[in-house]
Amino acid sequence: MNVFNKKNILQQCIVEFLGTGLIIFFGFGSLATSKLTDFYFNKYEISIIWGCSVSFAIYLSDSISGAHLNPAITIFLSFFDKFNKKKVLPYIISQISGTFFFTTLIYYIYYNKLISFEHKYNIIRGTKESLQLASIFCVYPEKNYIFIYDFIIEIIISIIFIIILMLINDKKKMFVMQKKINPCLIGVLVAIINFLSVKSLHNITLNPAHDLVPRIFLSIMGWGEIAFTGVYNHHFPYFLISTITPILGINLGGWIYKKFINN
Repeated sequence: MNVFNKKNILQQCIVEFLGTGLIIFFGFGSLATSKLTDFYFNKYEISIIWGCSVSFAIYLSDSISGAHLNPAITIFLSFFDKFNKKKVLPYIISQISGTFFFTTLIYYIYYNKLISFEHKYNIIRGTKESLQLASIFCVYPEKNYIFIYDFIIEIIISIIFIIILMLINDKKKMFVMQKKINPCLIGVLVAIINFLSVKSLHNITLNPAHDLVPRIFLSIMGWGEIAFTGVYNHHFPYFLISTITPILGINLGGWIYKKFINN
């Protein structure tokens, strides 16, 4: 039997596209609603929405594609869990495409409100003021951020995330009926990390596609270079932190789990 069956890989890529997009749709949608309408979500509610969106996406895709929904996880599984390396590029392309499509969808759903917001507050895209709208789609540094601090924190949280994720999905330790509630447990994990991110640690992404792809979209839509750097350092490529560290952290954490916890 050909493990790289074209019909199977197409189906898997479609659900990776949809699953990744589902997370973006509800996550960015909640942020856009809170920012651009009179319906305000607090940080608890936004974190819960992100967590629920991850749970829904896993329920959608787990039985078909394994619910990677994240290029860093796909890379990790190809190195440490016998995932077919021929599928790595199609999966990542699907995840990136899903993120781009649903970012675009949210942008145009809220387009009129976004334009009204710009007119109301005299916001010009590409300026520091425009980052309050760009931050609907990706994260930016605080005024006095320290590069090495943000870099290390993202790696540490990514390590913790993948270790707990692997523990939840460990078939040897899984109790009866746990498989059906695993997506909910993972959603709770994401909600907790998201709340820590927006409440104190700031700028935790876990998923390089969810941060880099919207930056590319925003740069096309008028934000330009500032979409990648943020306001406080126009020339430093801040996006590299949120793009590289999840990959490093998830792969390092996965190696730690395989080597020392589940050897």
